[in-house]
Amino acid sequence: MKKLTRLFSFSGRVKRAKFLQFLPLALILWLAAAYADETWLAPNLCEINENWICYLPGEVREGITLDKVIFALLMIPFFALAVRRVHDHDRAGWWALLGVPFVAVLAAFLYFPEWGVSYTHMAVAAAIFLPLLYWILRKGSKEPNRYG
Repeated sequence: MKKLTRLFSFSGRVKRAKFLQFLPLALILWLAAAYADETWLAPNLCEINENWICYLPGEVREGITLDKVIFALLMIPFFALAVRRVHDHDRAGWWALLGVPFVAVLAAFLYFPEWGVSYTHMAVAAAIFLPLLYWILRKGSKEPNRYG
């Protein structure tokens, strides 16, 4: 249980391996939620309550879906681990906010195609994300710093 609560901690430091272990697990959880929503939840919503928005598999989904909720919930540990990775390089956790434009554009691209997010938006967001990606993938300092 302590390891699970550590995922939501913004203080201290974390090694690269811990961060890189989180990414595939988060991806698997998100894909499983999307699959469950697409195959079981969405087609059966109308049977439960006729006022709910229901859709057939493959249709554009509107409203709140399970994969959107999981995506939003996974952003908390993602940014907590990103802050702790930045702390590992003796930098303030505010630098992890460089990931916000990338995550926002990615979410808009995946979930709101009507917004017209272009590849230019994605390229700009990725360019802003590059320093954070560098700190995430680079080995941290071995000696103690002001963050632990």
